[in-house]
Amino acid sequence: MAEPDVIDRAVFDALLESVGGDQEFLADLLQTYFEDSPQLLGAMHAALAAGNVEEFRRAAHSFKSNSKTFGALALSELAKGLEEMGKSGMLEGAAAGIAQAEAEYARVKAALRTLGA
Repeated sequence: MAEPDVIDRAVFDALLESVGGDQEFLADLLQTYFEDSPQLLGAMHAALAAGNVEEFRRAAHSFKSNSKTFGALALSELAKGLEEMGKSGMLEGAAAGIAQAEAEYARVKAALRTLGA
């Protein structure tokens, strides 16, 4: 069973309802999220290393939005904080923020695998 603080079940259920209860389509959406998330986290790492605040902001924004769609609200908030760092151009502490997002993403992925099964 998914930890209650990892996935907001009401948001997840609303997503399922929005796809007409199509479990197969939901599984496809989840798979895309599982493929895109590590790429977005990697893009944030790369942008941070390159000092590219706009690329960092863009990756954080996508990660925030994608996570929120599946009810990963705590993860979405972490990504929002990273996005705001990018908007401000101040990436001090961003590496720690990415690490925190990666740890939360691991929890989210496990919880979503349980829900999407």
